[in-house]
Amino acid sequence: RSRGSSAACTTTSKQLLALLSPQHCALQLTSVQFGVAMLAAAVVSLCSGKMPLLPYCVWPLAGAIALSYTAGFVLLNLSLLYIHASLAETVRGLEPLCSAAIACALGVRGGRLSVRALLALVALVVGGTLSALSQPASERSEGFYLGLLLANGANLAFAFRGTLTTAAQDLLAAENERPLDANAIFLYQHAMGFAATVLLSVGAGGYPSRLVSGESREVVMLLASSASAFFAYNRLSLAVLLRLNAVSHSVCNALRRAVTVAAATLIFGNAVTLLSLTAIGLVVGGSGGYALAVAADKAAAARGKGGRARISAYPSETEEDDPARARAPSPSKDEAPLLPAKEPA
Repeated sequence: RSRGSSAACTTTSKQLLALLSPQHCALQLTSVQFGVAMLAAAVVSLCSGKMPLLPYCVWPLAGAIALSYTAGFVLLNLSLLYIHASLAETVRGLEPLCSAAIACALGVRGGRLSVRALLALVALVVGGTLSALSQPASERSEGFYLGLLLANGANLAFAFRGTLTTAAQDLLAAENERPLDANAIFLYQHAMGFAATVLLSVGAGGYPSRLVSGESREVVMLLASSASAFFAYNRLSLAVLLRLNAVSHSVCNALRRAVTVAAATLIFGNAVTLLSLTAIGLVVGGSGGYALAVAADKAAAARGKGGRARISAYPSETEEDDPARARAPSPSKDEAPLLPAKEPA
């Protein structure tokens, strides 16, 4: 479902921006997407009966997460003004490169890479380069290279958001607080993003009449489809992230991008060549290979520490339901299990 809603979001956004051309409405589209997601998240919170609250200690980090998340989608929608949706999603597959670069630069978790992870990143670099070269000159707009730059800027913003999320989780664990609440962080980041994109849209000249008047049924249908798919994609992605470990989620993301690229290629009739297929395969395979390499490294580190290390960056559902169990230290390999004493015969 997440893969389908992601493909729908990207393709309908591209169709809408092309329909409204030559007016540039990427900022305005992003504000509508965030506004719909914010309202839907508020409704979900009201129906669940839970107050979407975040601990005070992570408020600064939550604000930074929201801003980097917003910047990512603003840059991604801006890139769709200049490049095909399939190419934008292929470039999005290079996100692990940005994540690794940020982790190495800041010295945070995940900053030390194995040979397998480095080889996967090399495949990503080669795939991304081939993807750009595979675009026929006749299909390159005047802002083609600007579009590539914007898409890579989106990768950087999303990677920075992931690093901040890891820092917030580590801070909550250090403060003996419960993990990030899904509804709370989802609502807050879209509320802040909505406010920011509305201000940017007004500063950029306001909302075009064709976008808000409702005169064109096609515009209304595409806008509604894009905004609803945006909410479904991001909410389902977050739900999957909290049920799986970070690595499994990265592998799912690689598969999602393959579906999105295929859908965009079919809908827009982009030319498919052996070079472009090779590039897509390298990007998708490199992204999944990087995630699996990181998983193998974590497993090896856990075995080296006697099984005390946590492989998953996120708690399981059982641990969330029982905080005491989640924080209880695991028995070491040398400790004998406690057994009930036998009664004398």
